[in-house]
Amino acid sequence: MIITLQGDLGAGKSVFARALGRALGVEEPMPSPTFSLVHEYQGRLPLLHIDLYRLSGEDEFDLLGLEEAMEGAATLVEWPERAPRLLEEAAVRVTITIASQAPHPHDQIRTITIE
Repeated sequence: MIITLQGDLGAGKSVFARALGRALGVEEPMPSPTFSLVHEYQGRLPLLHIDLYRLSGEDEFDLLGLEEAMEGAATLVEWPERAPRLLEEAAVRVTITIASQAPHPHDQIRTITIE
């Protein structure tokens, strides 16, 4: 199952991913995969957390060779617009927007849309 996470930098995509990981029984820390691109976790089912921010397009995503790992796993994809095919294949699309600015990020109000 592919779950896409969309939103601006700092909107809370990785925070959302960590919360979902906890709900699926992942107990280890879940840092953002911005630099490593992919993190894999074991909970009640396999969980992949993919961050495509640094990729320039779908061709680079294909080079990662993740299709087999994605089968049977809950797959969270940040910045899915870098690989548009994932938007089409997504079972769930989550969009996070910052609804009001505040001096501290924890005080900002966010709107989460789940489709």
